Amino acid sequence: MPQIQNENLFRHALTEGVNFFLGAGFSVAAESCGKALPVGDGLKNELLDHFRRPKPSALTLPQLCQIISSTQRDALNDFFKQRFTVEKFAPEYGNLERVNLKAIFTTNIDDLIPNVFADSQKYYINDVVLRGPVIAGGSAIDYIPLHGSVLHGDGRYDFSPLEIASSFDRDRDKWFGYVSRIQQTPTLYWGYRLEDAGVLQSLSKETAAGRSRAEAWVVLRSKDAEAIEYYSSLGFQTIIADTTELLKYLGQLPVKKVTGATRSLIGKHFGEFLIPPLANVPVRSISEFYLGAEPTWYDVYSGKIHETEHFTAAKNAIAGGKHVVLTGGAVSGKTTLLRQLATRTTGFGQCLYIDEITPEKAILLTRDIDAEGQPVLLFIDNAADASEAIQILTKSSNIKIVAAERDYVFESVAHRFPKERFLELDISGLKPIDIQAVQSCVPNDVIRRQYERSLDELAGDVDPTFFEVITSTILKNSLADRFMQAVKELRISNLPQHDLLLIACYCYACRVPISVDIGTAFCRIHGLGVQETADNLRNMGSVLSPYEGVLADTSQDYYVPRSREVSELVLRKIQPLELKRMLEIFHSEVSPTKIGRYDVFRRNAYDSQLTSRAFSKWEEGLDFYESAFERDSSHSLKQHGALYLARKHKYELAFTWIDEARGMASRGNAAIRNSYAVILFSANAQKPLRAEVIDSLDESMKILQSCYTEDHRKAYHAKVFADQAIKYAKKLPESPTAVTYLESASTWLDAELKTRTGDRRMRQLRREVVAELRALR
Repeated sequence: MPQIQNENLFRHALTEGVNFFLGAGFSVAAESCGKALPVGDGLKNELLDHFRRPKPSALTLPQLCQIISSTQRDALNDFFKQRFTVEKFAPEYGNLERVNLKAIFTTNIDDLIPNVFADSQKYYINDVVLRGPVIAGGSAIDYIPLHGSVLHGDGRYDFSPLEIASSFDRDRDKWFGYVSRIQQTPTLYWGYRLEDAGVLQSLSKETAAGRSRAEAWVVLRSKDAEAIEYYSSLGFQTIIADTTELLKYLGQLPVKKVTGATRSLIGKHFGEFLIPPLANVPVRSISEFYLGAEPTWYDVYSGKIHETEHFTAAKNAIAGGKHVVLTGGAVSGKTTLLRQLATRTTGFGQCLYIDEITPEKAILLTRDIDAEGQPVLLFIDNAADASEAIQILTKSSNIKIVAAERDYVFESVAHRFPKERFLELDISGLKPIDIQAVQSCVPNDVIRRQYERSLDELAGDVDPTFFEVITSTILKNSLADRFMQAVKELRISNLPQHDLLLIACYCYACRVPISVDIGTAFCRIHGLGVQETADNLRNMGSVLSPYEGVLADTSQDYYVPRSREVSELVLRKIQPLELKRMLEIFHSEVSPTKIGRYDVFRRNAYDSQLTSRAFSKWEEGLDFYESAFERDSSHSLKQHGALYLARKHKYELAFTWIDEARGMASRGNAAIRNSYAVILFSANAQKPLRAEVIDSLDESMKILQSCYTEDHRKAYHAKVFADQAIKYAKKLPESPTAVTYLESASTWLDAELKTRTGDRRMRQLRREVVAELRALR
């Protein structure tokens, strides 16, 4: 049996909440390649044997890896991938489910922990490096692989304390965040030798500096008096046990029983997805909705929002055999319609409403739904962010999905929504009868006028959207006006609140809420701590709302502006210097590991359209992207940087960046290939028409053709190809190839317009292609 110092306190921590900090010794009861995972000098010796280097060697493991990597990087990465992909592990690891785990830090690169919880009915693993900290849900365990992981697929591993220290120097906020977790929650250090104590000693000093800290235990394999004395001097309590002994000990922990009324598995594990009853939702004036705020559950329950013809069409689609996707432009009423359907659709099973879900969480939700065996209707907003999760959910015969997304965003993930399984409904336009009904619902206390249709050449004969009807009707005091006024006033009266409002708008435009952690990291420049930042966020109720998506227990509050459209407007309207200041401070002070759903955030956070406003000088923009790449070394960031440089007409440099992104991405990444083709075209379009230049232009067009024919994102590729076909025709009007390209563009746009009837950009491109064809014939 393990010998545990202060055992009662240890057992209490295991049941009430504990972090694990794992080293190589934790994984000794797991195997890959038919043998136990290596510990101590085992990995170094295996590398020497595998790469046929002389033994013994005085090189340290990091030194050896550096030498091998300099000449055989791919072979080294393949070795790590194979050697640390777990094939088998002791069943005692399953006892970890009995522990109330808050976070797991690990210096191991193996995938043991994700494998242990792969079939869990209770927890799922949330990789903080990939997705940021979990926003909601007591079923998540934040997983933090400090040295990298074979699951990340990027071949980046940090094997020495120096490399870890360097990564923390580049991102001090990450270090503060990790130390904060250890300060607040008891932590068990498991799998370390005395020789590995450098990281533990550093953590001990940080967590003990000037404040009390949570309890900490360290596991020792044998009763070594000197080791016990050393760890005790650092403030650790000791546990004498080997890995299997301690795992068996965890198997004796009692399983908490749910008292009171019996709850469904879904209600027990996913309370944040349950649709709140009217009695539990805060009330507000319906005028706020018509002045530009996003719909709340109370707005929907009030019955004061008109049900358009799209409501009936959507219910009809739900009754059909396919899953449903509602698409439309910004502020076309997608979220409103989704909530109306969620509260007024019966007979298809239990309704759940989801606006944020990861693939890992989807696996656990699917298990619970299938275990109960009853049909469930899932309403999912922001479908692009949840597209991987939706692929998992649709594997269950008990689940039907109704999702919503902006049309141009949906194009990027359309391949995950095959037409044989999903029916896409374009809900952008309003018919005259709906226009009148919407106007009739606007309260009398809102100053308004009769709707008049604006003349927009992009719109053509397309029906107006809900947003266009409302903005044309409302005369003053709109939410957008109030936000811009608040930004101006706070800039003078309260700079911390001004900054919090800007970064809240930035985060929400990137589809994530702002947390107190994010606000605190940014507000270090103002000398504010956690409590002052939390108070500032709480006191901004006129422009920020508590994030409705978080209904489960969380350790901090989250906030969002009243409207995503208004958030985007603020970023478009503020002065470029203000935007530049905000972006530079945000990305130097706020770690990606503080941003919930960082995988979602990063898609828009470095968008070239946004950064082009902020950084008018391309050198400053380049510095921004190079600095960002030190924290986020992904091919998508390289792609954003390339598109920014292309916007600044630095085509040769842009081509270098997109070529690097292509080398980092998988060969089938159509989005990277598309950007590569566009930049290749732009880099050569302004040059004198020599044979090699024309060849490059044709190469670009052929890449875009293959993107359209080989990829499922047809609408996206059709528009890019059409736009470039027009440019090609203007550049080479005498070329018969120009006509061929335009004809292909016309055919593809016609095909996509059959399902995207409200896509104004596509209609405009269709008109331009036809006009260009007439001019050439």
